[in-house]
Amino acid sequence: MTQQRSFNAVQIGITLGVASVLAVGQSMAQEPMSPIKIEAPAQAMVGATVEVRWQGEVGKLDFVSIDLATAPEREYNAYFYPSKVDGVGKLRAPETPGKYAVRYHSGASGYAVRGLSPIEVIDTTATFQGPLTADAGAQVEIHWTGPANERDYISIDPAGSDDAAYGKYAYTKKTPVKIRAPEQPGQYLVRYHLGQTRRVIGQTPLTVGAVTATLEAPAQVQAGSTVSVTWTGPGHERDYISIDPAGASKDEYLRYSYTKTGNPVVIQVPEEVGSYEIRYHQGQARTVLGSIPLEVLANTATIAGPASVAGGSDFEVAWTGPGNASDYITIVPVGAPAHDYLDYTYTKSGSPLTIGAPLEPGAYELRYMTGRSRQILAQVAIEVTPGAIPGTLRVFAGTESAKSDTVGAVEVILDASGSMLKRLDGERRIEIAKDALANLVNAVIPARTPFALRVFGHKEADSCRTDLEIPVAALDARAVSAKIQAIQAMNLAKTPIAASLHHVKQDLAGIEGPVTIVLLTDGEETCDGDPGAAIEALQTAGMDVRVNIVGFAINELELKEQFEAWARVGNGRYIEAHDKDELEQAINRSLEVPFEVLSGDEVVAVGVVNGEALSLLPGTYRVRVLGSSARDLGEVKIEARGDFRLNAAGD
Repeated sequence: MTQQRSFNAVQIGITLGVASVLAVGQSMAQEPMSPIKIEAPAQAMVGATVEVRWQGEVGKLDFVSIDLATAPEREYNAYFYPSKVDGVGKLRAPETPGKYAVRYHSGASGYAVRGLSPIEVIDTTATFQGPLTADAGAQVEIHWTGPANERDYISIDPAGSDDAAYGKYAYTKKTPVKIRAPEQPGQYLVRYHLGQTRRVIGQTPLTVGAVTATLEAPAQVQAGSTVSVTWTGPGHERDYISIDPAGASKDEYLRYSYTKTGNPVVIQVPEEVGSYEIRYHQGQARTVLGSIPLEVLANTATIAGPASVAGGSDFEVAWTGPGNASDYITIVPVGAPAHDYLDYTYTKSGSPLTIGAPLEPGAYELRYMTGRSRQILAQVAIEVTPGAIPGTLRVFAGTESAKSDTVGAVEVILDASGSMLKRLDGERRIEIAKDALANLVNAVIPARTPFALRVFGHKEADSCRTDLEIPVAALDARAVSAKIQAIQAMNLAKTPIAASLHHVKQDLAGIEGPVTIVLLTDGEETCDGDPGAAIEALQTAGMDVRVNIVGFAINELELKEQFEAWARVGNGRYIEAHDKDELEQAINRSLEVPFEVLSGDEVVAVGVVNGEALSLLPGTYRVRVLGSSARDLGEVKIEARGDFRLNAAGD
């Protein structure tokens, strides 16, 4: 195979085209040069590494290659530049057998050959211990012999595939190799491919046999509970058992548990009533090996509380209901959306439990809420009467110095794991997220702001991989938007939030001043990391950082609390979004400067600088701005009906 080289015109004053030399300077005038003595082996195996020695005067841009013996001087294969007189270099032999020559080419026009050494490239073969058999999806141990050249590999391929086609593979760095068999039963070939041309130099048959699975579990379970599933099956690395809608395709699944976690496995039951299936999926192609029906039954609940309470007071609420993990009782204005809440208490606190009444008088209702999907199982009216009279607090940026507390550099961390493929109002979550981020970079972040993008969940299934897709640079909104739109979420990918945060310091190396991190996710950490510790490590490293977390379609209240805690560690805040419009607003608000109001060590309210006034009971509070450089603004005294205004600059 011949190649065409291109050289740096700044270094040598020329640009080589396909067949011409343009703008040749005086420095490139061709002068006779002495021959070069080349020493190389007389023979080499296809693809093997060949050691080449040379002696003589080395010219600028001279190069050494292994070429067909009859090739014109201008034609050459892979090459290296000799770095000094009387040196040693290495080349890969071609993977097609035949008569060749190791040739030393002049770097001047025409690439004249200044020295050569004939070399015969001889063919070789690979052998296997076979024929082989394996269950579908199982690891196959393959013993082989062969040249083991760099980048040679062994693969399992459908019978009749051409040499360039390959399936699952392993590099020939050791013998034996282990490769996972296809999940589709049938006849295959185990093949040895040379690494450059993919030419097959040996093969053996592989018979992949069918596998089955059985499942045992109750036929009916209550919504939101857990179910224990006993199973038999291959139990391969990525196999999993899930609860899926009845009649769903093999690629559609809800909550799941990997078979490697044990037998039986425990799976969270959906909170939506209806007909489902418990299914055993193979981990690669998600083929269903076995299934049994599951009926999810409705739950009921009751609430009993006072007919009226004074604003700002605490009161008791009695309840009955499923008491599933994360279920809670809350008080909200009449008719509020299901995901709204004011004060709340988890049902795990028992019955009765204590709720705090809002300050604003009016018509409210108590609700029993399921913990994950926030379904209303019971509700009862309650009137909030005037109680203690509140005052208000506003924090504003009244000077240029306060207004300069900007976002600084921005890094967005985007969750593109499998859950982002779920649909919301007919549109996949990942597409909604990409549109919101495109609006952020086009309409909110100032041009030329230092910007970086890290994404996880879009490269490998069952992986904790996280990738820096856009290294930090001055924001180019068009280029960033195009990159964002090209991202695709991947089924069964994990959620490495901590690992992504851990990379921020390296991602933004060299950036001085404040940094705002915007983490957009729809799920919990699933790679056994500690995001809180990762955020603390950024601060310990001396970064002037604020970490804001945008939770998209987060229904679990306990997870929301965890995000709030992590955001507080990072001097930022947690913002919820439940639909497309809310997500765009939340992403845009993630660049606002937050503050919190504390009574003692307890956070009683959170707001944003230059945002809406907060309503507070009379008393003395401490205000802390959570900008990139967190700072305490001191104590404020709130009086009934008073409107306290606090300058974030402290003047």
